[in-house]
Amino acid sequence: MSRLPHFRSVLLSLLVTTSAPAASPKAPKHPGCFLVMDLDSGEVTRNGAKLCATPLVPASTFKVPHALIALETGVVSSVDEVHEWDGTRHAISMWNQDQTLDTAMRRSALWVFQGTAKQLGRERMEQWLMRLDYGNRDASGDITRFWLGGPLRISPDAQLDFLARMYRGLLLVSPRVLEAVQGTLVHGPDTVASVRDGINLGGPWKDDATLSAKTGWHQDAKNGDVMWLVGHVSSPKGRHVFVSAVKQPPGTKSPSRNLAIPAAIEALQARGLL
Repeated sequence: MSRLPHFRSVLLSLLVTTSAPAASPKAPKHPGCFLVMDLDSGEVTRNGAKLCATPLVPASTFKVPHALIALETGVVSSVDEVHEWDGTRHAISMWNQDQTLDTAMRRSALWVFQGTAKQLGRERMEQWLMRLDYGNRDASGDITRFWLGGPLRISPDAQLDFLARMYRGLLLVSPRVLEAVQGTLVHGPDTVASVRDGINLGGPWKDDATLSAKTGWHQDAKNGDVMWLVGHVSSPKGRHVFVSAVKQPPGTKSPSRNLAIPAAIEALQARGLL
């Protein structure tokens, strides 16, 4: 662990980014923070700088590093390993069946990741949060909920940095694990949806672009909901990672859908990436 600060400085030297102008006049206004990075040039476009720098509850976007950790440690053998449903009824019907890591990622099946968190334990989880340099690296409290309103926090800026390192192959995990987790994030035009609303995002995408993404939604009546869509787009315009984050004002009623999803798709389409 003592070599991590030096390693981190090396990574940062590889992740040189420049601030690009905000969205073009034709781009719709994003209701929160929207970030997109060109992985080849390092250029970053940023809307909503204040929220982009604010540490937020990662919610289900944490399933991305969680899956990397579970596979790299061997707690989960492969994305196709079957996790047997114990019969506990969940409000989301798609969770009430056996899952693989692949289906659990796509359906955001919480119980699968709660099980792997217990197997990993706090000490090993925090060691890996440090190794991946993910957010504030805090897995204290309830090991099954520390990313869901618990102490773990990550800003949209830090999410973008994590995704850039992931898709540049700079994380301290094996290429096999990286490829496997990235595969669980690939979506068609109708599949990137909140498990609560199942919205249709249209398509096919422009120029046969490939969209990879993970949703996240922490509902909090007191402090305001946090909504995410984070991911990667590959198209003739290159490789880009993006983060869409929306934070509701405290005391605001939860919306009927994850607002970060359509806002992200509109912003990516306005930039000609989808």
